[in-house]
Parts: sequence; C-alpha cells; structure tokens
Amino acid sequence: MEPDVLGIVRLAVDQLRPKNVDSSAVTVTGEGSHVGIVIVPHRDLGGVSLVLWTDSNGTQLIWAGIVDLSTHDDIDLGEVVKRIPHEGDWGMKLSHAIATEFNRPIRLKYRSGFLGKPRIDCYITVARHTKRLRVLRPTPAQWRTNMKPLDTAVTSLRAGTPTWFSVPPALDQWRLQA
Repeated sequence: MEPDVLGIVRLAVDQLRPKNVDSSAVTVTGEGSHVGIVIVPHRDLGGVSLVLWTDSNGTQLIWAGIVDLSTHDDIDLGEVVKRIPHEGDWGMKLSHAIATEFNRPIRLKYRSGFLGKPRIDCYITVARHTKRLRVLRPTPAQWRTNMKPLDTAVTSLRAGTPTWFSVPPALDQWRLQA
C-alpha cells in the first residue's frame, strides 16, 4: 500500500493552519513511480520550502530553496532534517515531524547587493549547522514598505514576523514542470 504522505500533509495544514502556507500552493511531483515528492512553500520566500521525499526507504523531510522543478537539483541540494522509515506508527511520527518543521525558525538577513540592490538571505539551523537555503532579490514591486527593512528577522511556516517583502513561489512554472 502506497503511504498517504500527501494526506498527512493536507491534514497538518488543515489542523495547524500555518499562516505562511497557502494550502493551494502545496505541490506534488515525483521521480517515476517510485518517488513521491510533496512541496510546502513559504508564501513570501520565493521557493523556500519544506519538502517531503517518499521512496521505498521511507519519508525524508528536507528544507530547500526551489527555483524550478525541471530537475530536482534544488531539492537534492536541500538540508535533510528528518528521516522516517515506513514501519510501526510512521504516520504519527511524520505528523509530529511536520508540526515541528512548521515551527522551525527561518532567519532572514537583509543586505545590499551589487549596485545597492537588496538581497535577502534565507537560513535555517539544523544541529548547530547554519544552512543558507536561498538568496532572494525582491523587485521594487515586491516590497511591502518604503521604509528601510530590518537587518534581520525570523519567520517560519507557522507564524513569525511578517516579512517586509513578498516574493511568491513560482507555482505556475512549478506545475508545468512537475
């Protein structure tokens, strides 16, 4: 029987109602018939996502900065935070792991890039190791304020300080490639 990872993710989104996740943005893809991939993107961080990769070994929870899905390189370069084999009460373990990851802090660091254009670095920390997931370059239209942004902020999928910009994930492009 194929594990219903998508059903567990949908239930978690419905029950926990993470403020920075649009349930319609949850994307499903795979690699042949042996790998299922569920992507839960942050609504404002341009592809920073919690990814659930399911194969015969179980389900891995991975944080990744996804630009496109033409290949799964962005996922492969992500940070694996949990592996859950499909044995015993794996569904409950997966539900708890998803809830934990919805609360994982995502650090944002503002800095000026080339010619003073803004850059936002998105980081998570796993086992005292800091991993940069993505560098965002918001356009002027993607800023929510004319004020100078904070130098740093913390958000998560579940809640957190509202970001001072919004770079939505490229869902239309993802769905064409999925």
